Amino acid sequence: MELQLKRPAWVEIDLSALENNYNFIRSRINEQTKIAAVVKANAYGHGVVKVAQKLSQLGAEYFCVGSPDEGIELRKAGITEPILVLAEVLPTQYPDIINGNLIQTAASIKTLESLNKAGIKAAKKVKVHLKVDTGMGRIGFFPEELAEVYSLAHKLENIKIEGIFSHLATADEEKKDFSYQQLQRFNSALDKIKADGFKLPLLHIANSAAVIDIKESSLDLVRPGIMLYGLLPSAELNKEADLKSLLSFKTRVVQLRKLPAGSAVSYGSTYKTETEEKLAVLPVGYKDGYPRLLSNQGEVLIKGQRAPIRGRVCMGQTIVSVDQIDNVEVGDEVVLIGKQGNDEISAAEIANLCGTINYEIVCNLSERLEKVYFD
Repeated sequence: MELQLKRPAWVEIDLSALENNYNFIRSRINEQTKIAAVVKANAYGHGVVKVAQKLSQLGAEYFCVGSPDEGIELRKAGITEPILVLAEVLPTQYPDIINGNLIQTAASIKTLESLNKAGIKAAKKVKVHLKVDTGMGRIGFFPEELAEVYSLAHKLENIKIEGIFSHLATADEEKKDFSYQQLQRFNSALDKIKADGFKLPLLHIANSAAVIDIKESSLDLVRPGIMLYGLLPSAELNKEADLKSLLSFKTRVVQLRKLPAGSAVSYGSTYKTETEEKLAVLPVGYKDGYPRLLSNQGEVLIKGQRAPIRGRVCMGQTIVSVDQIDNVEVGDEVVLIGKQGNDEISAAEIANLCGTINYEIVCNLSERLEKVYFD
């Protein structure tokens, strides 16, 4: 049955692949370890509501978001599990934290004190996870100051310390030396808290790469992100990870034409036909999140065969050569990301051509693109 869409450009999301990836994560962690599914950035471009609802059905115990408004979106969608905001926020965002019953990352004493005041004003306890900077250099308390901060936070009447966490900076690299150094710094900081007579709260440090490659990092929680969506954090990781990509990006041929030899194609005339060449016009471009950097180097799949991009990717149109593909017709399905026939164009392949990472490719897909979910 042909999809009834507003325009011939869409994203397909396979929720059965999400289930496969979730089960793989379960197989990699300790039985008592909980999964805090990272669904920030609209679930890495996959559509946060549908993804979170599926993960909730599968048994995810926590969710992680990038900002309070993302947490509020989940609450409105009926997600009742604990939601951790992973980043620092400003006081203007405190109402969402409190009203949404969100858990806030605290990475400075000022944040702790300000959240405590907001909690007093609202007559509510504010749950926090303390962030420790063990080597990421982004936000967090230094390991040597954590024990003092923990003691101070315990005295704030409207703050509840629910967790302590850190983030691994190079877990997606083949060499794990720095990751193990970070784990050691984290554990040393926690030992000082225990030495002061405090009971430790929930602890977590593992991201997707650590779930795959660093068994020792599975503590009370793990925070899988990119791997939930079937994408490897880097090419240096265990290639045997049983992950399935959720996302396909598709369009259709809207025009076919033959240009004579010596014809210029697209802006800047960066491509000229050497002989007569049959071209297909696709109704997608960089406004849809399809990278302009693919100009004259990317490929798409038509009838299971690769069709190279000719000229520059435009705002809303892309031109490909179908000179070597038989029987192409207007209306034929085109795969920009995903599988067709026996071939596949992955987000990682596109990222490599663009000099970036697969995260950026899927996160940048426009929300203008209609999403179709399969289970």
